[in-house]
Amino acid sequence: MNNRLLIGFGIFIFTLAACRPSGQQRSVTPAFYHWQTEFEITPEENAYLDTTGCKKLYVKILDIGVNAISGEIEPYSRLTLKATTGILKWQIVPTIFITNAVFKNITPEKTDWLVKKIAVVLAAYSFEKNVREIQFDCDWTASTRAAFFLFLKKMKQALPEKNLSATIRLHQYKFPEQTGVPPVSRGMLMFYNTGDIGSEATKNSIFDPKDALKYIEGAPKHYPLPLDLALPLFSWTLIYREGEFWKIVNGIPPDLRDTTRFEADHQDDSRLQVRKGTFLSGHYLRPGDRLRTEKIPAGSLLEAAQLASRMDLAQDMTLAYFYLDSTIIRQYPPKLIHSVCQKTGFTGNN
Repeated sequence: MNNRLLIGFGIFIFTLAACRPSGQQRSVTPAFYHWQTEFEITPEENAYLDTTGCKKLYVKILDIGVNAISGEIEPYSRLTLKATTGILKWQIVPTIFITNAVFKNITPEKTDWLVKKIAVVLAAYSFEKNVREIQFDCDWTASTRAAFFLFLKKMKQALPEKNLSATIRLHQYKFPEQTGVPPVSRGMLMFYNTGDIGSEATKNSIFDPKDALKYIEGAPKHYPLPLDLALPLFSWTLIYREGEFWKIVNGIPPDLRDTTRFEADHQDDSRLQVRKGTFLSGHYLRPGDRLRTEKIPAGSLLEAAQLASRMDLAQDMTLAYFYLDSTIIRQYPPKLIHSVCQKTGFTGNN
């Protein structure tokens, strides 16, 4: 056996050990979300997925929303497959993002149309015959639950051989009596976006342990669906204008280091102010606009996993990271991913 094979075998054994802590435990399967509009796994991403023991990819294939001008429900983004070599090494879970606005005034006829539209789109992908699960991502509310749940029931009728899952936000986890429980096989608990994105005073809206605790304390002891878990591996830049939330820029652009255009707060370098009019990721910023950069450090990711392990998660849990991207995963080495896996593997109040 050559050195490369020995190293690969060692990594595999380490991954298995990391995901099976001693004592009382739950089975944890690492997974990642693919949220880009083009599917092409880079060699770096492929190696990372192998090293972390990833078995499953939640791949967004479709975004559906309401046209701001016509008011019509329509897809506004669809996945393009650029490279599919080796794709079947992972269990692919097609994921459809649907805005809550879609279900505010949807008619039964339009619901039927939407179900057929999604079924046609799904069937067009080469990996469809290997798909066992389809996930729907919608932040439904008490006022849209009936329409969304009806859509899910009709979706199951259209695809009876597939298992359906749905994302569960923290407010839906804590208040199932008000928001309802979707008629699906499993839920994916999105354990992030805990803070108020609209407030400039928020420290970190992606994850703050104090905010997260509010959703754990007082929640029902048991959730009616088996729950998988999603943790954040992303960053963004929030822009505020005249004291009001204005825009989100994905990631933390390197342009922000330009001190001729941006002035950082002396006490908190995650907060900046625009010195002079400039463009940032296609958005024109005015002098005086304020920005807050947010990301989840390694320590916060471990803390999130520790807190989440106290929740009613499935014994055969998938731990999915949002999301897969070369520039992001470099900040989270495989050893950290293994440690997070260990944290969530334990049951009870750790």
